[in-house]
Amino acid sequence: MNLFDATLPNFLGGLAVLAVGSLLTWMLARRTGGIRRYTLLNSATPDGCPVLHLTTRRAGTIIRRDVGRGLERFELTKAQLPDGTYAAEPMDRYT
Repeated sequence: MNLFDATLPNFLGGLAVLAVGSLLTWMLARRTGGIRRYTLLNSATPDGCPVLHLTTRRAGTIIRRDVGRGLERFELTKAQLPDGTYAAEPMDRYT
C-alpha cells in the first residue's frame, strides 16, 4: 500500500467537510439577506409622503440620498417601524 492510498480517505473527508461548511454558510447568508425597505426619517417627498429606500445592504451602512435639500447621509438601522419598514437615520442634520 502506498502513501496515496493511505491518505485518500482523509483527503476526501476533509473535502466533504469543506463542501458542507461552504454550503451551510451560503444558505445562512442567503436566508438572512434580502431586500429591505428603509424609511428615511425626517424626509418627505414634495407631496408629503415619506422617502423610502430599497436596499440589500446591512444595518450600520451609510448611504447618501438626495432628499430635496441636496445629498444627505443616512445610517441604516435594525429598528423596525410600525409600518414594517426599517429606520434610516439622518447623520448630517444633528451635528
